[in-house]
Amino acid sequence: MKHKEESIWGLFLVPIGKLIEWKTIMIDTYEDYQHINRLGWAQGVSKGWKATSTFGTKELQHSKDLLDPNNWIPWEKVKSVLCLASGGGQQGPLFASLGYNVTVVDFSPEQLAQDQQVADEHGFKIELIESDILDLSLLYGRHFDLVYQPLSAHHVPDVRHVYREVVKVLSPNGYYFVSHWNPIFFQLPLSDESVQWDGKAYRLVRAQKSGELVHCKWETDNGDKIAICHFIHTLSDLIGGLCDLGFVIHHFDEPKGGNRCADPESLEHIASFFPLTFNIFCSKPQTWMK
Repeated sequence: MKHKEESIWGLFLVPIGKLIEWKTIMIDTYEDYQHINRLGWAQGVSKGWKATSTFGTKELQHSKDLLDPNNWIPWEKVKSVLCLASGGGQQGPLFASLGYNVTVVDFSPEQLAQDQQVADEHGFKIELIESDILDLSLLYGRHFDLVYQPLSAHHVPDVRHVYREVVKVLSPNGYYFVSHWNPIFFQLPLSDESVQWDGKAYRLVRAQKSGELVHCKWETDNGDKIAICHFIHTLSDLIGGLCDLGFVIHHFDEPKGGNRCADPESLEHIASFFPLTFNIFCSKPQTWMK
Protein backbone atom coordinates (compact mmCIF):
# COMPACT_ATOMS: atom_id res chain seq x y z
CA MET A 1 0.00 0.00 0.00
CA LYS A 2 1.38 3.37 -0.97
CA HIS A 3 2.04 5.97 1.68
CA LYS A 4 0.12 8.58 -0.30
CA GLU A 5 -2.99 6.41 -0.25
CA GLU A 6 -2.70 5.93 3.50
CA SER A 7 -2.29 9.66 4.12
CA ILE A 8 -5.28 10.61 1.98
CA TRP A 9 -7.63 7.92 3.14
CA GLY A 10 -6.67 7.64 6.76
CA LEU A 11 -6.59 4.25 8.37
CA PHE A 12 -5.48 2.06 5.43
CA LEU A 13 -8.79 2.51 3.62
CA VAL A 14 -8.01 1.89 -0.03
CA PRO A 15 -9.13 4.43 -2.64
CA ILE A 16 -12.71 3.44 -3.41
CA GLY A 17 -13.38 5.19 -6.70
CA LYS A 18 -15.01 8.43 -7.70
CA LEU A 19 -18.09 9.91 -6.03
CA ILE A 20 -20.17 10.80 -9.08
CA GLU A 21 -23.55 11.76 -7.68
CA TRP A 22 -25.37 12.53 -4.51
CA LYS A 23 -28.59 14.13 -3.47
CA THR A 24 -30.57 14.70 -0.30
CA ILE A 25 -33.52 12.31 -0.11
CA MET A 26 -36.29 11.44 2.30
CA ILE A 27 -36.62 7.91 3.64
CA ASP A 28 -39.67 6.77 5.58
CA THR A 29 -38.23 4.13 7.86
CA TYR A 30 -34.99 2.84 9.33
CA GLU A 31 -35.35 -0.33 7.27
CA ASP A 32 -35.35 1.66 4.02
CA TYR A 33 -31.84 3.10 4.24
CA GLN A 34 -30.56 -0.11 5.80
CA HIS A 35 -31.97 -2.05 2.84
CA ILE A 36 -30.33 0.32 0.35
CA ASN A 37 -26.95 0.02 2.04
CA ARG A 38 -27.12 -3.74 2.37
CA LEU A 39 -27.81 -4.02 -1.34
CA GLY A 40 -25.02 -1.57 -2.09
CA TRP A 41 -22.41 -3.53 -0.18
CA ALA A 42 -23.59 -6.80 -1.72
CA GLN A 43 -23.20 -5.26 -5.16
CA GLY A 44 -19.80 -3.89 -4.18
CA VAL A 45 -18.55 -7.36 -3.26
CA SER A 46 -19.93 -8.93 -6.44
CA LYS A 47 -18.42 -6.19 -8.62
CA GLY A 48 -15.03 -6.25 -6.90
CA TRP A 49 -15.29 -2.69 -5.53
CA LYS A 50 -12.01 -1.68 -3.88
CA ALA A 51 -13.79 -0.80 -0.64
CA THR A 52 -14.61 -4.51 -0.30
CA SER A 53 -11.15 -5.81 -1.24
CA THR A 54 -9.72 -8.37 1.15
CA PHE A 55 -6.21 -8.21 2.58
CA GLY A 56 -3.65 -10.87 1.79
CA THR A 57 -0.18 -11.99 2.79
CA LYS A 58 1.40 -8.66 1.86
CA GLU A 59 -0.81 -6.69 4.25
CA LEU A 60 -0.71 -9.34 6.98
CA GLN A 61 3.06 -8.93 7.16
CA HIS A 62 2.53 -5.34 8.31
CA SER A 63 -0.53 -5.72 10.53
CA LYS A 64 0.50 -3.40 13.38
CA ASP A 65 1.69 -0.66 11.06
CA LEU A 66 -1.58 -0.73 9.13
CA LEU A 67 -3.81 -0.91 12.18
CA ASP A 68 -1.92 1.64 14.23
CA PRO A 69 0.28 3.89 12.05
CA ASN A 70 0.61 6.46 14.86
CA ASN A 71 1.49 3.92 17.58
CA TRP A 72 -1.49 4.83 19.75
CA ILE A 73 -2.63 1.35 20.81
CA PRO A 74 -1.07 -0.09 24.02
CA TRP A 75 -0.86 -3.55 22.52
CA GLU A 76 0.25 -5.24 25.73
CA LYS A 77 -3.05 -4.26 27.38
CA VAL A 78 -5.24 -5.74 24.65
CA LYS A 79 -6.44 -9.34 24.42
CA SER A 80 -9.94 -9.09 22.94
CA VAL A 81 -10.89 -6.89 19.98
CA LEU A 82 -14.28 -5.95 18.56
CA CYS A 83 -13.98 -4.82 14.95
CA LEU A 84 -17.10 -2.73 14.49
CA ALA A 85 -18.69 -2.34 11.05
CA SER A 86 -15.49 -3.66 9.55
CA GLY A 87 -16.47 -6.68 7.50
CA GLY A 88 -14.58 -7.12 4.25
CA GLY A 89 -11.55 -9.20 5.19
CA GLN A 90 -9.38 -6.30 6.33
CA GLN A 91 -9.16 -5.22 9.99
CA GLY A 92 -10.39 -8.50 11.52
CA PRO A 93 -7.74 -10.66 9.82
CA LEU A 94 -5.02 -8.13 10.66
CA PHE A 95 -5.83 -8.41 14.37
CA ALA A 96 -6.19 -12.19 14.12
CA SER A 97 -2.74 -12.44 12.53
CA LEU A 98 -1.34 -10.85 15.71
CA GLY A 99 -2.94 -13.51 17.92
CA TYR A 100 -5.81 -11.49 19.39
CA ASN A 101 -9.31 -12.79 20.10
CA VAL A 102 -11.28 -11.10 17.33
CA THR A 103 -14.99 -10.49 16.87
CA VAL A 104 -16.23 -8.74 13.73
CA VAL A 105 -19.67 -7.11 13.60
CA ASP A 106 -21.12 -6.02 10.27
CA PHE A 107 -24.63 -5.84 8.87
CA SER A 108 -23.56 -7.15 5.43
CA PRO A 109 -23.41 -10.94 5.13
CA GLU A 110 -21.36 -10.56 1.96
CA GLN A 111 -18.76 -8.48 3.79
CA LEU A 112 -18.62 -10.98 6.65
CA ALA A 113 -18.08 -13.75 4.08
CA GLN A 114 -14.96 -11.86 3.00
CA ASP A 115 -13.61 -12.14 6.55
CA GLN A 116 -14.40 -15.85 6.64
CA GLN A 117 -12.61 -16.33 3.35
CA VAL A 118 -9.41 -14.71 4.63
CA ALA A 119 -9.67 -16.57 7.93
CA ASP A 120 -9.96 -19.90 6.12
CA GLU A 121 -7.06 -19.10 3.81
CA HIS A 122 -4.71 -18.25 6.68
CA GLY A 123 -5.99 -20.49 9.46
CA PHE A 124 -7.38 -17.66 11.62
CA LYS A 125 -10.26 -17.95 14.06
CA ILE A 126 -12.58 -14.95 13.85
CA GLU A 127 -16.03 -14.67 15.38
CA LEU A 128 -18.46 -13.15 12.87
CA ILE A 129 -21.73 -11.49 13.91
CA GLU A 130 -24.29 -10.02 11.52
CA SER A 131 -25.78 -6.96 13.20
CA ASP A 132 -26.25 -3.23 12.81
CA ILE A 133 -23.91 -0.99 14.79
CA LEU A 134 -26.96 0.73 16.28
CA ASP A 135 -27.84 -2.52 18.05
CA LEU A 136 -25.10 -4.49 19.77
CA SER A 137 -27.51 -6.32 22.07
CA LEU A 138 -26.11 -9.68 20.92
CA LEU A 139 -22.90 -8.67 22.72
CA TYR A 140 -24.40 -7.29 25.92
CA GLY A 141 -22.69 -8.87 28.91
CA ARG A 142 -19.39 -9.19 27.06
CA HIS A 143 -16.57 -6.66 27.33
CA PHE A 144 -13.75 -6.00 24.89
CA ASP A 145 -10.36 -4.45 25.58
CA LEU A 146 -10.45 -2.60 22.25
CA VAL A 147 -13.28 -1.57 19.96
CA TYR A 148 -11.91 -0.71 16.55
CA GLN A 149 -14.19 1.09 14.10
CA PRO A 150 -13.05 2.17 10.63
CA LEU A 151 -15.03 4.68 8.56
CA SER A 152 -18.66 3.63 8.98
CA ALA A 153 -20.67 5.98 11.24
CA HIS A 154 -21.76 7.93 8.16
CA HIS A 155 -23.95 4.96 7.23
CA VAL A 156 -26.26 5.45 10.23
CA PRO A 157 -28.38 8.45 11.28
CA ASP A 158 -27.27 8.76 14.92
CA VAL A 159 -23.57 8.53 15.81
CA ARG A 160 -24.29 9.25 19.48
CA HIS A 161 -26.40 6.08 19.55
CA VAL A 162 -23.40 4.17 18.20
CA TYR A 163 -21.24 5.54 21.00
CA ARG A 164 -23.82 4.47 23.60
CA GLU A 165 -23.71 0.94 22.20
CA VAL A 166 -19.91 0.89 22.18
CA VAL A 167 -19.61 1.91 25.82
CA LYS A 168 -21.87 -1.00 26.83
CA VAL A 169 -19.48 -3.60 25.40
CA LEU A 170 -16.17 -1.91 26.25
CA SER A 171 -14.18 -3.04 29.28
CA PRO A 172 -13.45 -0.53 32.06
CA ASN A 173 -10.31 1.28 30.91
CA GLY A 174 -10.93 -0.25 27.48
CA TYR A 175 -9.93 1.58 24.31
CA TYR A 176 -11.96 2.84 21.36
CA PHE A 177 -10.30 3.60 18.02
CA VAL A 178 -12.70 5.24 15.56
CA SER A 179 -12.30 6.90 12.16
CA HIS A 180 -14.77 9.37 10.64
CA TRP A 181 -15.31 11.24 7.42
CA ASN A 182 -14.84 14.99 7.69
CA PRO A 183 -18.44 16.31 7.57
CA ILE A 184 -17.32 19.09 5.21
CA PHE A 185 -16.93 16.47 2.49
CA PHE A 186 -20.66 15.75 2.47
CA GLN A 187 -21.45 19.47 2.20
CA LEU A 188 -19.95 19.70 -1.28
CA PRO A 189 -22.24 19.75 -4.33
CA LEU A 190 -22.09 16.99 -6.89
CA SER A 191 -23.14 16.55 -10.50
CA ASP A 192 -26.87 16.70 -9.88
CA GLU A 193 -26.61 20.05 -8.06
CA SER A 194 -23.79 22.23 -9.41
CA VAL A 195 -20.05 22.33 -9.96
CA GLN A 196 -17.88 21.79 -6.89
CA TRP A 197 -14.73 23.49 -8.18
CA ASP A 198 -15.09 26.96 -9.68
CA GLY A 199 -11.48 27.19 -10.76
CA LYS A 200 -10.25 28.75 -7.52
CA ALA A 201 -12.13 27.18 -4.64
CA TYR A 202 -14.58 24.48 -3.57
CA ARG A 203 -18.14 25.45 -2.76
CA LEU A 204 -20.33 24.19 0.08
CA VAL A 205 -24.04 23.97 -0.68
CA ARG A 206 -25.37 21.74 2.09
CA ALA A 207 -25.74 22.64 5.76
CA GLN A 208 -23.78 20.66 8.32
CA LYS A 209 -26.84 19.19 10.00
CA SER A 210 -26.67 15.94 11.93
CA GLY A 211 -28.78 13.14 10.56
CA GLU A 212 -29.32 14.65 7.12
CA LEU A 213 -29.42 11.81 4.63
CA VAL A 214 -27.43 12.01 1.43
CA HIS A 215 -27.85 9.37 -1.24
CA CYS A 216 -24.49 8.75 -2.92
CA LYS A 217 -23.35 6.85 -5.97
CA TRP A 218 -19.74 5.74 -6.24
CA GLU A 219 -18.18 4.76 -9.54
CA THR A 220 -15.72 1.87 -9.43
CA ASP A 221 -12.65 1.52 -11.61
CA ASN A 222 -14.74 -0.73 -13.88
CA GLY A 223 -17.43 1.92 -14.31
CA ASP A 224 -19.98 0.18 -12.08
CA LYS A 225 -22.27 2.40 -9.99
CA ILE A 226 -22.65 1.57 -6.28
CA ALA A 227 -25.50 3.30 -4.39
CA ILE A 228 -25.00 3.87 -0.66
CA CYS A 229 -26.82 6.07 1.89
CA HIS A 230 -24.64 8.46 3.90
CA PHE A 231 -25.55 10.68 6.83
CA ILE A 232 -23.98 13.98 7.82
CA HIS A 233 -22.80 14.23 11.44
CA THR A 234 -21.54 17.42 13.08
CA LEU A 235 -18.29 17.64 15.00
CA SER A 236 -20.39 18.29 18.09
CA ASP A 237 -21.73 14.77 17.72
CA LEU A 238 -18.64 13.06 16.31
CA ILE A 239 -16.29 14.44 18.98
CA GLY A 240 -18.58 16.00 21.58
CA GLY A 241 -20.65 12.84 21.73
CA LEU A 242 -17.64 10.97 23.09
CA CYS A 243 -16.95 13.66 25.68
CA ASP A 244 -20.56 13.71 26.83
CA LEU A 245 -20.38 9.99 27.57
CA GLY A 246 -17.24 10.42 29.62
CA PHE A 247 -14.74 9.00 27.16
CA VAL A 248 -11.20 10.29 27.63
CA ILE A 249 -9.72 11.35 24.29
CA HIS A 250 -6.00 10.57 24.16
CA HIS A 251 -5.19 11.18 20.50
CA PHE A 252 -6.68 12.93 17.49
CA ASP A 253 -5.29 12.91 13.95
CA GLU A 254 -6.26 14.34 10.57
CA PRO A 255 -4.38 12.40 7.87
CA LYS A 256 -2.59 14.80 5.57
CA GLY A 257 -2.19 14.33 1.86
CA GLY A 258 -3.83 15.05 -1.41
CA ASN A 259 -2.46 16.36 -4.67
CA ARG A 260 -3.14 19.93 -5.76
CA CYS A 261 -2.12 18.93 -9.29
CA ALA A 262 -4.69 16.13 -9.51
CA ASP A 263 -7.86 16.51 -11.55
CA PRO A 264 -10.23 19.04 -9.93
CA GLU A 265 -13.10 17.38 -8.06
CA SER A 266 -11.14 14.14 -7.69
CA LEU A 267 -10.77 12.91 -4.13
CA GLU A 268 -7.01 13.45 -4.31
CA HIS A 269 -7.55 17.09 -5.29
CA ILE A 270 -10.19 17.69 -2.61
CA ALA A 271 -7.88 16.16 0.01
CA SER A 272 -5.25 18.79 -0.78
CA PHE A 273 -7.65 21.45 0.56
CA PHE A 274 -8.95 19.73 3.71
CA PRO A 275 -8.48 16.33 5.38
CA LEU A 276 -11.07 13.85 4.16
CA THR A 277 -11.05 11.88 7.40
CA PHE A 278 -9.92 11.99 11.02
CA ASN A 279 -9.07 9.40 13.67
CA ILE A 280 -9.81 9.40 17.39
CA PHE A 281 -8.30 7.21 20.09
CA CYS A 282 -10.03 7.29 23.47
CA SER A 283 -10.74 5.18 26.52
CA LYS A 284 -13.60 4.35 28.85
CA PRO A 285 -12.85 5.35 32.47
CA GLN A 286 -12.76 2.68 35.18
CA THR A 287 -15.80 4.37 36.76
CA TRP A 288 -18.05 5.18 33.82
CA MET A 289 -20.85 7.69 34.33
CA LYS A 290 -24.03 5.95 33.18
